[in-house]
Amino acid sequence: MVKFFLPVFLFVTTVMGDVYQFSELRYTDAIGRYVQLDGEIDFQKDTLEIKYPKIAVDLLYDEDGIVYHKNGKEIELESSQASHMEYYFDILKMLHEGDEDELKSQFKMTKSGALTLLKPTGSVKYYIDKIELTKENKKLKYVKIYLKNSDYITINIHDEIH
Repeated sequence: MVKFFLPVFLFVTTVMGDVYQFSELRYTDAIGRYVQLDGEIDFQKDTLEIKYPKIAVDLLYDEDGIVYHKNGKEIELESSQASHMEYYFDILKMLHEGDEDELKSQFKMTKSGALTLLKPTGSVKYYIDKIELTKENKKLKYVKIYLKNSDYITINIHDEIH
């Protein structure tokens, strides 16, 4: 029996990736407005998928770019909007994977207790001012991305979904 379930479990966890529930708070400085969203984020080897069930939005990011669905219909994003989202998704994947050498190649890192501060050094510095993050047991739990236009995005990652 174990011989059957172990390969099935390994296959499912490999295919499913790391799936987490999260809450996201977006602040838009230009209009002084906050938006709170709840969703699921699925980190896979070559993709990142984010689902916001309450507003019927799904985002899939892979080597071909971003696919955006609203109410089951694919919506085409403007190229500038898509490229900014791709930066953010690349950063989320990098933070999740925790490759410190890769992070150090693109950010100046400062650690203070559980909080890590990242200041961009490459081309990302034109869009992002800084990033704060915390991890628990090497798993990403909190990310706050401060954008150059004074907007910010806060992501609190909750329970892993099995």
